[in-house]
Amino acid sequence: MPTPRRHAMLAAAAMAAATPALATGAPPKQGANPARFLRLTLGDMEVTTLLDGAMGGTNAGIQNFFPDSRPEEIAPLRARAFAIEQGLHQPVGAYLVNTGRNLVMIDCGGHSSFIPTTGGTLAALRASGYRPEDVDTVLLTHIHPEHALGLSYDGTTRNFPNAEVVVTQIDHQFWTDPAMESRVPQGQRFIEAGRRAIRPYTGRIRTVEMRQDLEVLPGFFMDPAPGHTPGHVSFRLTSQNQSMLIWGDIAHQMTIQLARPRWRVGVDVDAAQGVESRVKTLTMLEREGILMGGVHVPWPGFGRIIRDGEGFLYVPRPQQFA
Repeated sequence: MPTPRRHAMLAAAAMAAATPALATGAPPKQGANPARFLRLTLGDMEVTTLLDGAMGGTNAGIQNFFPDSRPEEIAPLRARAFAIEQGLHQPVGAYLVNTGRNLVMIDCGGHSSFIPTTGGTLAALRASGYRPEDVDTVLLTHIHPEHALGLSYDGTTRNFPNAEVVVTQIDHQFWTDPAMESRVPQGQRFIEAGRRAIRPYTGRIRTVEMRQDLEVLPGFFMDPAPGHTPGHVSFRLTSQNQSMLIWGDIAHQMTIQLARPRWRVGVDVDAAQGVESRVKTLTMLEREGILMGGVHVPWPGFGRIIRDGEGFLYVPRPQQFA
């Protein structure tokens, strides 16, 4: 007959055999984030923000981007936002609006052939439940590559095969007229990319005058904001007495430019006019308290503008589930 000690040894062996081996390490890392989108309702409209990617630069480029700045002024603004990257970094996004009548893109992101960390808009669009061929209109705030190359990265393929492209006549002329090339601060590479983006849509481009409150589509009203480019605009969406403004490049660096809205931007075609448009837009948004979004607004791309001393602050809209 087994002794008590023998019983204990047999029981311990049985438990060990029944217990699975402990993991020797963490599960495999999962890699990149999935395509991202977030939507909300504005009256009868469904507005979806699509994350295209991001873009950035080195510390050496800060002075060129903000010629009025000094390092001792930039540093506390970046620290206030808990910025961890060196240089200037900003997200790139786009907006999809379903009115029940039209499916509209406001800007459409870039492409990795121009900026390697952009080009996710089409994947985010599909993940959100729509197809590129569903889009009937693309409204361009201006023809910069990270806003327009989602149209076509190769100058031949129409990524939105059924879409009409709407852009101000002055911005279209600026990017297509060889006489204007010397006025583009970013140089020939930017010019060629902008022309490549719109080339396959010849015959499908509707140019419109740049005029305050021009209704370019039912419920979409123009808010001129020249300076960054001559034909740069924002679009105000209105439905059931609710409004939202979506801007292109009123601000690239929210933390810095909202705190110092009168700092000139080195990549603006007319820097003084760009300051005027920025201050006008931020003042209006603060006064009216309406929802806003923008291509380089921090994810998830919806928020409001409030006053903060001599400048402004961006307050993100919390994600809501009902």
